[in-house]
Amino acid sequence: MNEFFAENNICGQNVLQLVSRGNAVIAELLRLKDYIPNVFKLENKQDAQRYSEIILDFSYFKVTEAHEHKIENNEALRDLDEEFRDNHIEIINRFYLAFESIHTYITDLNHFLDELDEGMYIHQSLETIFADVEGRQVMCEALYLYGVMLLIVDAHIEGIIRERLLVSYYRYTPQRRDSQSRIDEVCKLLRDTGYNSNKKPNNYPEDYFK
Repeated sequence: MNEFFAENNICGQNVLQLVSRGNAVIAELLRLKDYIPNVFKLENKQDAQRYSEIILDFSYFKVTEAHEHKIENNEALRDLDEEFRDNHIEIINRFYLAFESIHTYITDLNHFLDELDEGMYIHQSLETIFADVEGRQVMCEALYLYGVMLLIVDAHIEGIIRERLLVSYYRYTPQRRDSQSRIDEVCKLLRDTGYNSNKKPNNYPEDYFK
């Protein structure tokens, strides 16, 4: 076995764990793409009329207090909102955790690179890893997997639907507000890019990857 991947090589083991996690995230995204609740698409007139006040995109963040006040003071809307939350909170949570895992993956990859740059791994640097054939391969794979995650999300979970799922998570899980900085970053990463099956924005995916 290559020395870089030896059990006592913490650097190599950490990269392997990252790549393993990356593949697990991709597998979950590919599973979830087939479980998007149709109601979040607001495709038919009936759903649009019934749920447009409680299924919201990122425009909600500009009028959060006013919109919550509106729901709270309308009994029918409040009951509908509670019913919708009870029926969909499990799948909303699952989508959010998948989205958050993409952000966590790249955060941890960047942290690993910072540690490498700071000399945290004895006798290891980016140069020594790239001088090793298998080390170079696994580092390239680690970055490649992140790109794949972003493209899978954009290709299979439309941007507007991602925003609606994230806003629903934000609204229905106040106990997680202690990690608001994380949800803010997840929202920035997963916001609508303008891409769909009929339209590809200019400079795509380069601007998205930035």
